[in-house]
Amino acid sequence: MKSLTSRINPAALITMIFVTGAFWCNAVLAETADTQKPNIVLFLADDTNWFDIGPYDRLYDYTPGNAITPNLDKLASEGMMFTSAFTATAMCSPTRQQLYTGIYPVRNGAYPNHGVAYEGTKSIAHYFGDMGYRVGLAGKGHVNPRSVYPFEKVGEDIKGESGLTTFGIEGVEEFVKQDSKQPFFIIIASNNSHGPWTRGDRSLYNAKTINVPSFLIDTPQFRNDLVRYYAEISDLDNEVGLVDDLLDQHNLVDNTIFVFASEQGAGMPFAKFTTYDAGLKTAFIMRWPNHIESDTRSDALVQYVDVVPTLMEAVGQAAPSGIDGRSFYPVIKDNSREHRDYVYGVQTTRNIINGSDYPIRSIRDKQYKLIVNLLYQSEFSNGGTAGISKGRGMLGDWQKAGLAGNKRALERVSQVTKRPLMELYDVLQDPFEEDNIANEIGSQQVIDRMLPKLIAWMDQQGDKGALTELSACERAASFKACP
Repeated sequence: MKSLTSRINPAALITMIFVTGAFWCNAVLAETADTQKPNIVLFLADDTNWFDIGPYDRLYDYTPGNAITPNLDKLASEGMMFTSAFTATAMCSPTRQQLYTGIYPVRNGAYPNHGVAYEGTKSIAHYFGDMGYRVGLAGKGHVNPRSVYPFEKVGEDIKGESGLTTFGIEGVEEFVKQDSKQPFFIIIASNNSHGPWTRGDRSLYNAKTINVPSFLIDTPQFRNDLVRYYAEISDLDNEVGLVDDLLDQHNLVDNTIFVFASEQGAGMPFAKFTTYDAGLKTAFIMRWPNHIESDTRSDALVQYVDVVPTLMEAVGQAAPSGIDGRSFYPVIKDNSREHRDYVYGVQTTRNIINGSDYPIRSIRDKQYKLIVNLLYQSEFSNGGTAGISKGRGMLGDWQKAGLAGNKRALERVSQVTKRPLMELYDVLQDPFEEDNIANEIGSQQVIDRMLPKLIAWMDQQGDKGALTELSACERAASFKACP
């Protein structure tokens, strides 16, 4: 009987040996890679306009040019900036919960302010814990319930003038150096730059020379507000620098994916609590030495639900089924690639302090943003609108300026509280969405293209629009602000 090898064509035998050897080699490499999984730091700002992060502020000619953020400048120069990253909701708790679960707000249950995710939902804590990571959260929590977010508590949660950081840098250091053999994933959730803006060095900014963004109203009081806000932006930048120094001191930089995200827009009109780009668009920077090319930029449309599957793919794990997010890992390997055709927005106003029932939905592509105010006949209200009639707060200050002769100030106050059914903006020509073109010639074609896409997304999410708004208190951790 002939031997096995004598019956195999020599060329085929060589091929078999090569393939088998390659398979064995890849298996060894995979095992080695598995033991050297990268650490992950996800640094999350609080209520921070994307354009107030230095590298973004200097990228465009329409941004105010105020930000002093040398550490974030350095981070961007060492990694990739995403210029078209979006949260789906410009509120703290819904943003965090979509970011941590990879599921949009209505579908994960945590769509109102102070919302609660559905029991049984999995988050970063589960996915990366199952991969052998220590998963911790330092600073601001603002997510519920504990079963969905079983993070190891790290550091402190500080909002005020005391403390070197708002999240406890000492606790973060203890966490990252705890076990050099086990990879870690730490979310560092800063309290900067959420109001009331009491931290930071205000001498860095001058109220007389500071630039007011074009979509906001320039008043002496608002200039003073901006000084306090930007002082916290610089304090936020200092925090990023301290974390980066910590990684460097412990020789962790090269094997750590560092992500900076700006959460959503600041507590200012036309930003937080809206679906305008000042609210939904975010600063998003990723650094991973030897894996992400330094000083690069991507214009791909990505959403925060995409972060979980992207990081999972980066460490060699397939994304779980049943989530909304899609990995943009191919983009970080090739920044010329695209990702999404559309990004979506959902705003629930019920359960905000002084909130009305005012549901808003939006869809955006690279050029246009369509906003639908589902209960447009009523008035939008929240804590910021409460002081208008008494001349208090930012909008009250704008109202006084309007009564003193500033016509645009009165128009902008009115645009906060009373909006049409449809708003359409050409975000390439009008990046701060100041000129609604919904009724202009040719706009109906754009609306007819985008509106069905928005409705289809709402259907897929189980979003019933106004009825979902009216049911928000059923998904809220606190009912105190519900009407």
